[in-house]
Amino acid sequence: MEISIGKFTLESLTTGMYNEPESCFREYIQNAVDSIDVAVQEKLLTIEESRIEIIIDDERKVISVKDNGIGICGNNARKTLLDIGNSNKLHTVNRGFRGIGRLGGLSYCRQLSFCTTVKGEDIKTIVTFDCEKLRELLIPGQGDEHTLQSVIEAVTTVNVLEEQEAAHYFIVKMEDVDDIASLLDLDMVKDYISQVAPLPYRKNFYWGGTIRQDLEAKGVLIAEYPIFIGRSFEHLTQLYKPYKLTLDVSARAGVTKDEVNGISFFNVIDDEGVALAYGWYADSEFSGTLADERLSGIRVRLGNILIGTAKTLSPYFKESRFNGWVLGELYIVSPNLIPNARRDDFERNDTFAQFENGVRATVGSEVSDKIRAASKARNNPAAKAIKKAGKVISQAETILTTGFNSSFEKEQVIKDLEAIKRELRIIPKSVAPEVTQQKVQLIQTIDELGETVTQSVNYRAKKTITSDFSKAEKKIIQAMLEVLTRNFARETVDSLYNEFLNEIKTKGKK
Repeated sequence: MEISIGKFTLESLTTGMYNEPESCFREYIQNAVDSIDVAVQEKLLTIEESRIEIIIDDERKVISVKDNGIGICGNNARKTLLDIGNSNKLHTVNRGFRGIGRLGGLSYCRQLSFCTTVKGEDIKTIVTFDCEKLRELLIPGQGDEHTLQSVIEAVTTVNVLEEQEAAHYFIVKMEDVDDIASLLDLDMVKDYISQVAPLPYRKNFYWGGTIRQDLEAKGVLIAEYPIFIGRSFEHLTQLYKPYKLTLDVSARAGVTKDEVNGISFFNVIDDEGVALAYGWYADSEFSGTLADERLSGIRVRLGNILIGTAKTLSPYFKESRFNGWVLGELYIVSPNLIPNARRDDFERNDTFAQFENGVRATVGSEVSDKIRAASKARNNPAAKAIKKAGKVISQAETILTTGFNSSFEKEQVIKDLEAIKRELRIIPKSVAPEVTQQKVQLIQTIDELGETVTQSVNYRAKKTITSDFSKAEKKIIQAMLEVLTRNFARETVDSLYNEFLNEIKTKGKK
């Protein structure tokens, strides 16, 4: 018996599969990084030399996604790009593995093309889909004689052109893009990709190094790729994950500010103690829901590409809303946790059930408890003062170790210590004995620390400015630090000063 696959299967794999237009960017990016990984493995380039370039030309209504990965050879290009749901990729190695992701853009443009070549060949292959004709053939009652295969043949063309032998790339091009889908909104696309793609952390999110170091110690290498976006190749901006140190929070008193005070790590394991995922989240005051939706929620990642949304893990918290109070990531390591075709969740199996239980038992419970404890502390002046004192002491100790950025910063540290000591002293005697004991110990610590700060001459500039600078130049650098510390938070000053030193080391002192 001859079996025929109906043409409407294609509609299910495009519009039906990717109901969010921006998903096509995720699909094309994950195919690009898979191609780059192969190129790196074959020593064609390094990760640092790799590049993904995304052009959003809203005037011409054209979108392109280009990578300098391995590419596809001429003999295989036609079959690889026209086969549907037939891929030789493995889910344990590659991000994309079902052979349908490249169809993501079919529903949102009039023409979709793929252009590719490999190093050593003097040709490039261009496979083009006539999306408008495709939509006509998928209208019920039109072209009923067509099967899935004959529709593909009817709407595609394959051209082979000359190319330089040194070239290797893959380019996706969407032309006459439907602007109703907001795919041409550069800012919206940037926000989407910054949350979804395998990007590096920003330099001024200095906890990124701590996260990488901890996860690498557990055998998890966070794959990061240089991705650039703009309206033309002449005006490209590199993208980063959106995480930052200061958080806008929607609380009862309105929008307030929280600070990232540290990073907590957690492991999700199965019933036999085997790791399924490793994660981190930012410790803060947990004052309320994060106002910036790009940050809120612990994001699930596989191959450093987002699975699901910011709310995917919400059902596993004691109160689902608490997931929106925290930022963090959970990196999947188990090969038995397999993304579904839409990458909005995982296939249901025994491992996934254990994963759910593990998330509930770890971060879902832990963060919920911290949020409730923080809420109690905010409503308890004594507990609030003691917690604040611990934070001020920790900051002062850190600055003592790294060195003062300026005399202004040194004076500010002394003022902060004196201010928190006054808050501790007004804690009433009627509090619990253990609170009184904490109060006495903290005041003693602050007194000792204040004396150390007052006597310290440990200034960062003295340690980092080399001896080949003149006295005049050293004074200029110190004056720069004085101005910076009067106008910016320490984290920003640290970042700017480090960039300044790197600039000197890279280009030389003039």
